[in-house]
Amino acid sequence: MKKILKNMLPLFLILIVAFSAISPLQVKAAKRGKYHNIEMYVGEAYEYTNYSKVKSIKNTKKSVVETSKKKNRDNYIVFQAKKAGKAKITAKTQSGTAFFNITVKEAKFEYRLYTTGSGEVLAEVTNKNKVIFEEGTFRYTLKGSDGAEFASEEIRVPALMPNSKSYVKIYFSSSAFEPDVSQSEIKMISLTRSPNRKYANADKMFVIKDEVKSQAEDKVVVSVTAKNTGKVPAKGYIYVIYYDPSGLPIEFVSKFVSLKGGSSDTFNATGYLRMINLTTGQREPYDHYEIVKNVYSNELK
Repeated sequence: MKKILKNMLPLFLILIVAFSAISPLQVKAAKRGKYHNIEMYVGEAYEYTNYSKVKSIKNTKKSVVETSKKKNRDNYIVFQAKKAGKAKITAKTQSGTAFFNITVKEAKFEYRLYTTGSGEVLAEVTNKNKVIFEEGTFRYTLKGSDGAEFASEEIRVPALMPNSKSYVKIYFSSSAFEPDVSQSEIKMISLTRSPNRKYANADKMFVIKDEVKSQAEDKVVVSVTAKNTGKVPAKGYIYVIYYDPSGLPIEFVSKFVSLKGGSSDTFNATGYLRMINLTTGQREPYDHYEIVKNVYSNELK
């Protein structure tokens, strides 16, 4: 048993989030047990250890992946993806040698910003990659019509599904500023998913039933029931987007759901219609709503 456990130690890959710009590691160890094929994204970082002292690290492409020993922990190696490309890493430790074939890729996203009220902007993020991310950190920069920067902060966007839209609301002080969304920007900072889990789109498993429960001049209440018809647990976010007659979003509601197979959840999504036309001074009319479900399963590999 001790011999088996010793042979398994080099397989442990420990993900770090604090310094990562993206953290989806798809780790596949070869049959020999000491070879690791790893897919990373620019800015991503992770740690490797076999719990013995690191003697040396050989890196064929330092411009692609930066490697170093972890500060105050001489039995850990830190990998930091710098740019798209490939690199081979050889790490010698007191208990053996580990080999890494690393491929670094760029992550692709599309962004749109919508003014939804005084002091509010709705950020729409579309994941153009083929992988699911549990969460992403993005930095927005709001600018005026003259291009001058007014505010810049980081926001977290959950449940980033391939070719699907995710949403988050940005709030700011509107006393002396009206942003120009065409001039404003969003930039990806980091992405997160676990390397030891298998992600799958649960869209077809989640059945949604919805209806307008009540409607007034200043708000619309939609009753939403989500049921997981599959056999495995799934989680994510359900978005209810409210639109004006021209098809522009004027409000949204997000709801985190985590359902076991066969279970369901019902909630009310209240959309407050705060969008005021600056020319007429009247509330923008509500026309219809749309439901977006970004849900996934993530079973252990």
